[in-house]
Amino acid sequence: MKQKKRIILPVIMILLLVIVTTGVAYAVFTFSREGTIENTLEIGTIMLTYTEGKTGIILEEAFPISDEKGKMLTGANNVFDFTVQAVMGKPTAIAYEVSAIKIPVEGTSLEDNEVKIYLEKAVDPEIEYSQVMEPKNFLPSSELSEIGSPIGTMVLDQGTFTSNTIHHYRLRMWVDENAKINNVQKKYAVKINVYAKQGVILDDRNKNILNIYAYNQEKESSTFCVTGEEETCQEIFFAPSTYEVGTIIKYKVNDTTEKYFHVLNDNGNTLTLQQRENTVYNTAWYADENDNSKGPTTILSALENAIADWTNVLDQTYTLGTTVFKDNAFTGCNYDSTNKVFNCVTNTYQLEKVNIKVRMVSVQEAHALGCTNDKMSCPVWMYNYLKDAPGYGGTVDDNTNSYGYWMISSQASNTTNAWSLDRYGYIRTSVTAIGGIGGRAVINIKK
Repeated sequence: MKQKKRIILPVIMILLLVIVTTGVAYAVFTFSREGTIENTLEIGTIMLTYTEGKTGIILEEAFPISDEKGKMLTGANNVFDFTVQAVMGKPTAIAYEVSAIKIPVEGTSLEDNEVKIYLEKAVDPEIEYSQVMEPKNFLPSSELSEIGSPIGTMVLDQGTFTSNTIHHYRLRMWVDENAKINNVQKKYAVKINVYAKQGVILDDRNKNILNIYAYNQEKESSTFCVTGEEETCQEIFFAPSTYEVGTIIKYKVNDTTEKYFHVLNDNGNTLTLQQRENTVYNTAWYADENDNSKGPTTILSALENAIADWTNVLDQTYTLGTTVFKDNAFTGCNYDSTNKVFNCVTNTYQLEKVNIKVRMVSVQEAHALGCTNDKMSCPVWMYNYLKDAPGYGGTVDDNTNSYGYWMISSQASNTTNAWSLDRYGYIRTSVTAIGGIGGRAVINIKK
């Protein structure tokens, strides 16, 4: 995947606010310009263009006024119009910010709380604008923004381009009605910049969710995507209100490590995810003997150790043998081959309550997604990255000799067996102490 790059479009315009007192206080806005009329910076097939407005702001004999009056200022000399435009060669995302930064002035400067800044964006540039930032005094930031606005700037607006788009802005500045204007000439100046970064989405998602892709296992489809890394994967740029099961998420599990997962469940506030590939390999369900009454203590311990440094994962508290995941209990299940359904009961095994970050998928969860005891009944993503998986509809072969991964459910009618999801794409049973089967982490994260 392409490395994220930051676009900075510097030195866009300067608005000078000059307060002059000659018996009666009034203000003069003047406009000066640096650089070219159009600033363009291109990265690959992505181009962000900022075009300055044609007129500056000149306010003569402007007294300190209220916000209500300031917001209503009109005319070429009272407002400053500009546009921010993206021209994009292929689907991607560019997050941008419109930022103001103070620049030094000669003489006495107005205080930040004596000037109001107000920004609108066009609904229809010929007819209607709507507020994107209410009138505010200049408030410098104390840290670098995610998009790149430096310390000392004030972010006026931000957004994300995902297609060819142009945004029309209208800026107003006025003297705060509470400003104390003495018989002294004062000045105030700001510079407006646009900062942008490729591949960043500005929405309310968990900041550790790096990428979202729509799952599609149809190989001939133009949107085929089962791993998140196919060229045909369609990225979802804005986090959906409800995630579809199977959706592929690239997630930052700690400060340095990124992993791929598939969505198992979305309960509104929390996502339940299963790792794209096995987390551990060749590990027994219960290693001491073929006895499922003890619960999956061996494999759960191995998973917990494997993800010990996954600091961006929520704790899960449950009691093995009784806790319900989603809509189903998970412990002991038998398969009805006539009707091709699993019949599950509770309390096949029961252990003390645990508070850990990981579990495994249950038979009921997999069955709800189509998995049965028939080969290739499961969605491809559930048995991808297993030994010889491409021979049974998968796309990626895992050469670590892992033929499947354990489920958290035991077999109700046979005390020696537990259920696993096999490389053939179906649910099967194996004796609990067997090797050659791995574990695939199921975690919870905030949306």
